[in-house]
Amino acid sequence: MSFSFQVANGDLVLAGDSFAIVYGQNKLTQDLTLWLAERYGIDRFHPMMGSQFQNYIGGIIGYNTQSMVYGEALRVLDNYQKVQFNAFQQNPQNFAMAELLYNIDSVDVSITYDTVAVAIAITNGASQASSVTVSQGTT
Repeated sequence: MSFSFQVANGDLVLAGDSFAIVYGQNKLTQDLTLWLAERYGIDRFHPMMGSQFQNYIGGIIGYNTQSMVYGEALRVLDNYQKVQFNAFQQNPQNFAMAELLYNIDSVDVSITYDTVAVAIAITNGASQASSVTVSQGTT
């Protein structure tokens, strides 16, 4: 089983005198939230991590825009799954089924002039359903 430090509102969460840790399903949803919310290409150690949702804010909004945001969400999820699959192939003992992205059940996109919101329903390898919602805007 792998783990990550817990993040809330962009900050690490403290648990007493150490950092809080997330495992399993909570780790998966936190990872996906961070991958979707981070600006694409900003992390020099993980250049494929992140989304380009901010590029769709403030422009002309049409059916095509919604399709492009939908495609961007799927691109991020696909990248995450590839990274996770490669790590799993190398060290399967490091993973719990609850932290593996098994299925993308739905992707719902909402766009206004100053906000892009994406709600994603997923199922993990332990057949547990969860959701991730990311919203980026000018405020």
